[in-house]
Amino acid sequence: MRKLIGITLFFVLPLMGLGRVCADDQAKDIIAKAIKAAGGEDSLAKHNIVTFKETGIYYGMGDGIPYSGKYAIQRPDKFRMEIEGVFTLVSNGDKGWMSNMGQTNEMNKEQLAEQKNSHHASNVATLLPLKDKEYSLTTLGESKLGDKAAVGVRVSRKGYRDVELFFDKNSNLLLKSKWQAKAEELGGQEVTQEAFYQNHKDVDGAKIPMKIAIMRDGKKYVEADVSDYKVEAKLDDALFGKP
Repeated sequence: MRKLIGITLFFVLPLMGLGRVCADDQAKDIIAKAIKAAGGEDSLAKHNIVTFKETGIYYGMGDGIPYSGKYAIQRPDKFRMEIEGVFTLVSNGDKGWMSNMGQTNEMNKEQLAEQKNSHHASNVATLLPLKDKEYSLTTLGESKLGDKAAVGVRVSRKGYRDVELFFDKNSNLLLKSKWQAKAEELGGQEVTQEAFYQNHKDVDGAKIPMKIAIMRDGKKYVEADVSDYKVEAKLDDALFGKP
């Protein structure tokens, strides 16, 4: 019996490893096609420093509330969001601040950790970082997103929550990302967040989604339209200082 088990493991374990290798290769192929469809490595690399505006509706408090915002991003970890007449949020590496009603407070440890995971999910959706060996890719198979056939890839990186990406099987463009987030308006409760990307436009050689809808636990959270999207050579360091 022991001999039989040993023989079985001798054959089965290598086959299991081969299955993982094949799955990983398939995931890498999906990402390679997506990078090409989005404009290619050289074009995507230009978009690490960007500014843009956003108008939309926020549903996090129940009824939809219209908003306008300005954003500045310097990947991988510098982010500024100004929601007109409401608040300004800035995160810069291991520091972060929230300013509203004339008062500015530093983010606590939990808030900073959530910002880092949020930036991670955002960076993953730009695709190019996924060529780094720090990221592990596995396939999620095929699915349907509305009337479109999609293929999925799970992205894992030590120290961060997994992110799932779903691509149009025909165009290879990113349709959706999905990850676990912590909702501050719900006291830090963990929720499933999904971002849907639509209306891709060519900006400096890259396909950028100009319409984004975010769902939390299957409910509307944000609907946004992007405008004035610009690739920047450099941003003033003061943008990412205490507001």
